[in-house]
Amino acid sequence: MATKAKSRKKTRRQGGRHAQRELRGQLARPSRQELKEIAARRRFRQNLYVYGGGAALVAIVALVIYLNIRNTAPVGDEEVWPTQGNTHIQQGSASPIEYNTTPPTSGPHYPGLAPWDIYDEPIRYEQVVHNMEDGGVIVYYQCEDGCPELREQLADVVRPYVEAGRHVLMMPNDPNWGGFGSQSAHKDMESRIALTAWQRLDKFDSFDAARIRAFIERYEGIDHHVN
Repeated sequence: MATKAKSRKKTRRQGGRHAQRELRGQLARPSRQELKEIAARRRFRQNLYVYGGGAALVAIVALVIYLNIRNTAPVGDEEVWPTQGNTHIQQGSASPIEYNTTPPTSGPHYPGLAPWDIYDEPIRYEQVVHNMEDGGVIVYYQCEDGCPELREQLADVVRPYVEAGRHVLMMPNDPNWGGFGSQSAHKDMESRIALTAWQRLDKFDSFDAARIRAFIERYEGIDHHVN
């Protein structure tokens, strides 16, 4: 009996020493080399976050700059003109100032809009200037004989935009069209075709469908109200 009791005590002592050795192994502090490796991995992860975030920020800034340049750069030979403001004037009255382009590209205008459509008759500049302020593109044509062939070519380009509800309007420009007593409501635009958007003007004589579509796609739909 005594022998068995001693054996049990020995076993308990041996088990206790074994458990203590395991516990000491678990609680053992990392070596200096291991601490250096842990710190190096931590710095590497931190650098990844910093450099990754910085690269993302640079990419966002570059994209914003690119979009701003793309939206202001001409798509063809159009000119950029200073704004003459967006003052509302009484319906039916003439602009109190002379527009700085013909056809106009900004300035005083009526409160209402002309419906987006294809017109056979002229519309007052003061009306369609508001259309441009609302993101519209105006396609003008001017010919002494009415140029039915050119008109139809232009209409073929404009019609899909109008039918899609886009902000595009087409009309003739007539320097002989009266509207304010002896004052002409239109002026000679000195070209057969003119494309206008807010502060943008492109004039040319030969029909160019791609040029017209590029102008519309660039400037149509951009709101120009002053907040």
